Amino acid sequence: MSGTATERVLQYIRQQKLVAGDRLPAEIDISRILGLSRNSLREAYADLMAKGLLKNKHGVGTFIANPPILNALTGSAGFWNLIEKAGMKASFREIRRDQVAAPKEIAVIFGQAEERPTHRLRWLFLANGQPCILVDHYLARSVPPSAFNESTEHDALAAIAPYTVIDGASLSTRTSAINATADVAELLEVSEGDALLWSTALVHSGDGSVPLASRSWMVPHLLASHQVMALAPIQFQGSSALSPEDEPK
Repeated sequence: MSGTATERVLQYIRQQKLVAGDRLPAEIDISRILGLSRNSLREAYADLMAKGLLKNKHGVGTFIANPPILNALTGSAGFWNLIEKAGMKASFREIRRDQVAAPKEIAVIFGQAEERPTHRLRWLFLANGQPCILVDHYLARSVPPSAFNESTEHDALAAIAPYTVIDGASLSTRTSAINATADVAELLEVSEGDALLWSTALVHSGDGSVPLASRSWMVPHLLASHQVMALAPIQFQGSSALSPEDEPK
């Protein structure tokens, strides 16, 4: 295995398909498997425990935690990657695609009247088979719904790549808490009124336009945050084009 000690541990967890509650091998065994010194392994464990991905039971061993799913666009451009990086098996369903009136702030960003129908795609992401993230993607007039197809699957950036000036593109997110409405609660399998993490994300094209605006509802809850990250050209090429070395750090 290659990469940092932390990356090797995560790679091992994925390869072995370990999930929350599973115990990792004894330190001496996993050090040998991963080609790491005991000190390097302990540093990796400390890093992953700080991130909530591992937990230690004194005298028993180190276990896969049931980690919080962090803001989907922090450190990884994509909900699928985010779930996998949390050590869980990702899956995805498209609930519907339709035309609706975009939320007021998104209509303003798109430069269109509030009542004008806007193409929307509603996606549901699951972690270990449990619904965890509901996403509404709103498309600018320049992006046809047909761009989201079998070749791009769950990768929204790959879908909008032909309609985006990739050089200088960025992704901004704003996150806060919200209570689940009845329709959102049903899809995420939570109770109506439960607190969820609620985000608005904008893809800014290099020419200043916004081809895609998204809203998401996530389980479990997190503190509010606002982040901006640069998008590299390779992130618009689909997940199959990314290798561990290519992914943004």
